[in-house]
Amino acid sequence: MRYLMLFITALTVSCAQSVQKTLNDTKLTEELDSLIEVQDFFQLKKRYYSQKNNLNQENSLYYEAIILNRFNDLEASNSKIAELLNLETLHLNDTMFNRIYDTKLLNHVNLYQYKAAAATSAHILKNYRLVNDSAKIENLENELKIWTSLANIGPQEIIKSEDATIPMTKDKVGLFNIDVSISNKTYNYIFDTGANISVIKRSLVEELGLTYIESDFYVTAFTGEKVDSDLAIAKELNIGNLTFKNVVFLVLNDEDISFPQIEYFINGIIGFPVIEAMEEVRISKDNSIFTPKTAIDYKQNNFALDGLTPIIAVKYQNDTLSFGFDTGAKSTSLYAPFYRKYKEEIELHYTAQTFTSGSAGGIIEFEGYVMDSIPLSIGNSKTTLSSLQLHKNDIEADVDHFYGNLGQDFIKQFDEMIISFKYSSVIFK
Repeated sequence: MRYLMLFITALTVSCAQSVQKTLNDTKLTEELDSLIEVQDFFQLKKRYYSQKNNLNQENSLYYEAIILNRFNDLEASNSKIAELLNLETLHLNDTMFNRIYDTKLLNHVNLYQYKAAAATSAHILKNYRLVNDSAKIENLENELKIWTSLANIGPQEIIKSEDATIPMTKDKVGLFNIDVSISNKTYNYIFDTGANISVIKRSLVEELGLTYIESDFYVTAFTGEKVDSDLAIAKELNIGNLTFKNVVFLVLNDEDISFPQIEYFINGIIGFPVIEAMEEVRISKDNSIFTPKTAIDYKQNNFALDGLTPIIAVKYQNDTLSFGFDTGAKSTSLYAPFYRKYKEEIELHYTAQTFTSGSAGGIIEFEGYVMDSIPLSIGNSKTTLSSLQLHKNDIEADVDHFYGNLGQDFIKQFDEMIISFKYSSVIFK
């Protein structure tokens, strides 16, 4: 009888431990899900790697695949996804399945695996349509036409046999341009990390001997209108002493990227897929780009990508905050999450006021504050900014989770900005 009682006691303890482990796992996954929703990938990474032993195998693979994607380790992310989907039993709900396949899609796109991207996109549309909103569905259907058109195109390659220095010039509207050579003909193109695909005007496609692919999708032009577009492939192009193969261009009509009223005409844009392939770019005050033959591991891990949205870790006081990283913004702005986090301090030292701002919809007003002497740090670099506009209320969905957006007023305090796509680091010197 005594042994039976001991067995029952041991069984009870074991069941209690199992229940407690399940509760702990659920609590942790809820926390990790929340960090994904607010795009705080720096805290997500830190929290996950400190607690991964408390997750079951399925959840561990799920979150690690997402983290690896956001920090640009795409092949490792896909490896984790494959391992996850090969588990004998899965308990993921449709929202989680949708997110993991969306991560898989981003991996394939950024690895130039267009056929796999098309298959993954089609899978999402077939199986998880109900957990995506109408805008996401429209975007998936539109982009599926792109990946299908590119299914037989080989992956983009870069040949970098030595360090490269690329001069930049500013055009009449203040955008940086670089010289690009295709078929022994050189034209200047806008250099834009924010462009998710490179662009070329239609009149240059035949002249440069590009492979033209007639497609049936649309893009949003500079005018804000949706316009039909096609694709073209440069089998080889050169930027300085760098050679790129199988570069995909979006083809737009000349008039859709031209502004004759100010005599401003664009040949094209070199976008994120080409720039990211350089692995590391160093942009100096003398308006030149330097990319080393071998990227350096700076071990900062302060730079993440949500799709093609760049996010940078900014330190304020003792906190690490997620900021948007728009190198084209003239000044740093602070957003509503910053106000909510430091509300007591802000209201004690500053008085709310009303600002006006111009947008495509006209003049809008918003309530906020002007903050002076705000010390911000990125990595080991620190500076103090003044007259920062702080929005008291949320402004638009795609930035609602960020504490601010880093602008040129911070960047120009330093002689050099280094962006390491390979090692997810941004350094200012």
